[in-house]
Amino acid sequence: MAKRPYGVLGRTLGHSYTPAIYRALADLDYVRFEREPDEVRAFLRGDEWEGVNVTIPYKKVAAQEVDELTPTAKRLGNVNTVTRLDDGRLRGDNTDYYGFEMLVRSLGIDLAGKRALVFGGHGGAGSTCMVVLADLGMLPVAVCRKRGEATGAGAADAFPSATYEELGAYRDAALIVNATPVGMFPHCPASVYPLETFDRLEAVVDIVYNPARTALMMEAERRGIPAIGGLLMLVAQAAAAVRCYTGEVIDIERVRSVTDALDRDVENIALIGMPGAGKTRVGEALARKLGRTHVDIDHALEEHLRTTCSAFITQQGEDAFRHEETAVLAKIAAQSGLVISCGGGVVTREENYPLLHQNSRIYMLDRPLGELSAQGRPITQRDGIERLAHERLPRYRAWADEVIASRESAAATAGAIADAYRS
Repeated sequence: MAKRPYGVLGRTLGHSYTPAIYRALADLDYVRFEREPDEVRAFLRGDEWEGVNVTIPYKKVAAQEVDELTPTAKRLGNVNTVTRLDDGRLRGDNTDYYGFEMLVRSLGIDLAGKRALVFGGHGGAGSTCMVVLADLGMLPVAVCRKRGEATGAGAADAFPSATYEELGAYRDAALIVNATPVGMFPHCPASVYPLETFDRLEAVVDIVYNPARTALMMEAERRGIPAIGGLLMLVAQAAAAVRCYTGEVIDIERVRSVTDALDRDVENIALIGMPGAGKTRVGEALARKLGRTHVDIDHALEEHLRTTCSAFITQQGEDAFRHEETAVLAKIAAQSGLVISCGGGVVTREENYPLLHQNSRIYMLDRPLGELSAQGRPITQRDGIERLAHERLPRYRAWADEVIASRESAAATAGAIADAYRS
């Protein structure tokens, strides 16, 4: 009889990275179990799974349905890992504790005795964050939008709370944690709260893992504040769950290695550069080389506009075109694992940078100006290559994570980008 699969239980799981994580960590057969609320009890008491992770909105329900709780799960009041024992009983654990603890420790900052603000601190994930921070010697405060928003998480009720309106009293916060879904794909970039209020901030943690860099993290980056997303937490809690399921101990280096590999797999590769630099042909070659989907923003725009880019610019003007370009870019750049060829003018709007940066490694294609053509490019024909280069080259270089000099062919340039990306 075939062994039953491991899996993740939730209501909507299309965004979940967990199957890939468990295969990479322990070669486990791991599937998604999407169930409605009235199906959860029967599922947990059924026999179609060997071990199961539990995600929102079922962590508290699982805590009520299992036969026994580990001390950590009992303390937190919610369960994210259910193990089937030899006698058929169900044991509930919370491996998010280990995952979040590893995430905070990875910052390498001494935060003991300092204030931490946890947005969503009364939720299932947030209450776990609160307890971990307290155990690390911090002074956590659960932040909610309005008084009385607490959901009865239990563990978080022992700590102070503050509304958004009261945060002026916590300007000394050393750590900000986002434990809400704000900023998660597909509603990105969006931020739970601006950081300008806090003048002693030392670090930001966002447990959202898709996109790779949330709006909150990008704001911290602009302010020179260390920030980390939730992917390491996701992999670390999975490693702890594997130990619950199989007894196998996965070391920290393996956790980091799997996290880094997954980060590369899901990150987009975005190509920017002057009109005519070869972004489309290089992007196509790079996508073939890496086995990814290629998206050309100009081609996507033409489908959206139902006309050519040059015709739209001629008829409606550049400002209208740039507005539409940003709208299309926002939808495409929020996705994962793509090769994206951007239009040459993408850098003319500052709001386009965070749309790319949130989930992409950005490469500038540096091609000699003498090799660029203005044919079929109304803006280049209007302004001239030299003028566009003067205006845009500094922006391309500022936006790029790396500048790649064009090679003798699109395939050779794609190979250079692939090598840079892997390294």
